[in-house]
Amino acid sequence: MRAKLATNRLDLPVELEREIFELAASTDVGTALRLATVARRVQAWVEPIIYSRVVVAHAPEVDRIAQQSRAILAGRIARVHASKKTPKEAQIPRFIRTIPLRPASFFSRHVKSLHVGNLTEPELVAALSACTGISELGWWSATVDPAVAAALHSLRLLRLSVDHSFDFARLTTPHLLSTLTHLDLVFHNSSHPTFPLLEHFTALTHFSIAHSWILPPLTWCDDVFEACPRLKILLRFSDNLFYEELSGLRPRHANLRVVVMIQPVGSWTTRWVHDAWPLAEDVVRERHAHAAGMSIVVFVLLIFTCAR
Repeated sequence: MRAKLATNRLDLPVELEREIFELAASTDVGTALRLATVARRVQAWVEPIIYSRVVVAHAPEVDRIAQQSRAILAGRIARVHASKKTPKEAQIPRFIRTIPLRPASFFSRHVKSLHVGNLTEPELVAALSACTGISELGWWSATVDPAVAAALHSLRLLRLSVDHSFDFARLTTPHLLSTLTHLDLVFHNSSHPTFPLLEHFTALTHFSIAHSWILPPLTWCDDVFEACPRLKILLRFSDNLFYEELSGLRPRHANLRVVVMIQPVGSWTTRWVHDAWPLAEDVVRERHAHAAGMSIVVFVLLIFTCAR
């Protein structure tokens, strides 16, 4: 029996074995976490995938009551099975507790996307200081204190997704903004939103804004394109504006790069924005193709008319 098992064993080259494990890990986070326990070499292969996108957050305020109710029930169960964690440790996000357990270069090398929400100043500083190699930052319900602003200045971001809690005025230098290609702003909880100076976004090509407040002046889109000469798409998530355009109460903006959509239902980490960008790009591409086709038709008709 042992001999038969030995003859059926499949020995793969290390490179192929690694590729198989990395492919499996990239399809599902749960699978990646299970694969990390297979062997140390597999753990080394899949951990960069596991930590490539990190979400560090406390529960939103609207969920605190339900969370407290669940905590009371959990506390009753915990009397039977005493927890090894102290209450103070339990309140700290797991990722923050993991940072001291790894070499200083681990997270800066592997974390590419970081999303934070409802974190305190020390937690924000710890996460931002550890993940200095990120190219994407999502920010929700957190304050830009001086120590946090200092940590932000060390980043070189390509994508930034923030809500009304992100105070751009706290950034003392435009360095953080000059490298951005994608900017997503969400102003659902703000009746008087404060816009950053778009002139600082010199590399911006994709700009989305989600709002439920009174629509800005008609010239607002033109001002955005003037301030951001490289901008390819201005994506506006607004139910009011969408239905006004659909019903004919408001004409569509003349600039083909302005796209209006209904905001999809999605998580607070703005993955829905990433899913919407390819669709918006298709819309703009089709508009330009249609405009080019119409120009050719007009040109042919003009030639035909002149020939007559």
